Amino acid sequence: MLTKSQRMSTLSSKLYKLSLLLLAFSLPFISQATIAKELESPDKITVRYPLVKTVTLYKESANYFLDVMKLALDKSDADCTLEFVEIQTMPLSRSMALIKQGVYDVHWLSTTVEREKQLNPVRVPLFKGLLGLRISLINSQKHNLLSKTLSLDELKRLYIGQGHDWPDTQVLKHHGFRVIPSSTTTALVDLVKRGRIDYFPRSVIEVWAEEAFINDPNVVVEQNMAIYYPQAFYFFVRNDNKILHHHIETGLQRAIEDGSFEANFNAYFLDYIHRAQLEKRALFRLHNPFIPPETPLDDKKLWLQIPLVKNP
Repeated sequence: MLTKSQRMSTLSSKLYKLSLLLLAFSLPFISQATIAKELESPDKITVRYPLVKTVTLYKESANYFLDVMKLALDKSDADCTLEFVEIQTMPLSRSMALIKQGVYDVHWLSTTVEREKQLNPVRVPLFKGLLGLRISLINSQKHNLLSKTLSLDELKRLYIGQGHDWPDTQVLKHHGFRVIPSSTTTALVDLVKRGRIDYFPRSVIEVWAEEAFINDPNVVVEQNMAIYYPQAFYFFVRNDNKILHHHIETGLQRAIEDGSFEANFNAYFLDYIHRAQLEKRALFRLHNPFIPPETPLDDKKLWLQIPLVKNP
């Protein structure tokens, strides 16, 4: 007679195989040979994952993504093994090319309509929207320039720095902000130091680490204002890698339902949310017309619920 543990293991295996069969019917571009191979050897899935070993400033985010990937695969029905592929820091467009070439299987990217055409996103926003909650680096000599009484129109008349190919630049230009573009974060920080731009919005999850890394009394975190627009960071896989997409999506959904995704998120970012003191800031909410229409904006459990502070 089977033990309770053995019965549960058998049931889990049957449910796993059933999920793959259902996936085969719903995703006709998966070959029957691929599904058959998965059914025969579900324990032999290797996921090649990029790892930037030289990261210092953004190591916390890199560690977070890795922890979320481990969590997703652990919660999925498959016994997946991570195989690390060492990479250098590179533009997102280069990483997209490496995924398509099969150098590695999955990477985290901010979403755009074009990226969702070239790769297959797992539509669970990994930062719960915090990527679009922006607090600014400013020159300390301009600390009175951004006040709580500043209107949106007044804010737009100031000079704002952003990366020339960042999705944020599109959003801000659409709303009439005076954007001064540059190619790198380092160059933008230099513009702040020299007073060439009035403010440099950064994500709430990165701004204090950047301030500490810059370590210059002329560059400080602004205290009175925040900007928010919907923005999502997803795991992306190749368009033909439907089975890995299924495992990651299934694992993330289960982690959300059992609370482990939220616990991991809070362990990394809750202190930053509290430190932002949003209740004391003028919060400017902007529509993002460039976010893909498939973005699950109405699924509230996927997003941090930003306090409803009205625009001044």
